Amino acid sequence: MNDTFRDEFHAEIPPVPTGVERPLWSVLIPTYNCVIFLKEALQSVIDQDPGREKMEIIVVDDCSSKDDPEQVVHDLGKNRVQFVRQKTNVGKVRNYETGLNMSRGFLIHQLHGDDKVRMGFYEKMEKLFEDYPRAGAAFCRSIYIDENAKWLKITGIEQYEDGIIPDFAERIAIAQRVQTPAMVVKREVYETLGGFDRRLNCMEDWEMWIRIANKFPVIFANELLAEYRTHNRNATYETLMNGSAITTHRLLLEIVDSYLDQDMLRRIKSQRNFEQAKLFLMFAQSMKHHRRSSALRMTLKALSLSLNPKIVYRALKSLCVGERR
Repeated sequence: MNDTFRDEFHAEIPPVPTGVERPLWSVLIPTYNCVIFLKEALQSVIDQDPGREKMEIIVVDDCSSKDDPEQVVHDLGKNRVQFVRQKTNVGKVRNYETGLNMSRGFLIHQLHGDDKVRMGFYEKMEKLFEDYPRAGAAFCRSIYIDENAKWLKITGIEQYEDGIIPDFAERIAIAQRVQTPAMVVKREVYETLGGFDRRLNCMEDWEMWIRIANKFPVIFANELLAEYRTHNRNATYETLMNGSAITTHRLLLEIVDSYLDQDMLRRIKSQRNFEQAKLFLMFAQSMKHHRRSSALRMTLKALSLSLNPKIVYRALKSLCVGERR
């Protein structure tokens, strides 16, 4: 792993010093004002804890202003879980960097404080890396849940058999297919590629998965072992409501287009625009009953990406329904 992709926008993740004892796993749990869900997230890890020799668990709080995650960590994790609080709010990407730099494990699992993993997650992922040692990352299918942990939908099947996805770089460049709680990355991959992109206030995970798949094989497990929570208090929802997601989306595409293979990019560009337009129409649909202005921004963004007849029809239908209301 000699290729590097570092600049001022990507934190360097130095290797763990020689001689330091290393567990197999580093489970990093970044938090910010989400203590209402943190207990579930932390419990889902502790229930699968293989012991200190094999796993470290670190909660990194971005100076929460509305709750006290340290108390949850103390009550639930006791002396098993490390807790670190930023002195000031540094933003989620730099909060991630703190966890990555603290980590000593060979495998990194970043579990946001409002998400969960299901029983068998760590055992399954460990086996995948044993079976496919040249892979840089592995992921499973996810369940979308709401604030009350009710199932909303599930992610698709990339392939029916577990193993490396042959064309994953192309698939992930077209559309986001992996929610963060489902993904495990070798630490040496972060050491090679650097941290999450500091320019992105959302979708930073999608850019990272594209960057990884552009350089390393990625494994897929056809099992539902992670739960991704959607609610109106998470950071992504805020960027959709205030419109910054549109600017960030444009920037993200500029970033990945700068390093993707140009022949591949030409092949996928039309499909990518179509898939991204569908995504923004989905956002618009979810917001139109309580934030019309945000829904309109999302609809116009969709039309700017694709004028495919299916997109135009859905956009006009959405606008007309909204107008009748």
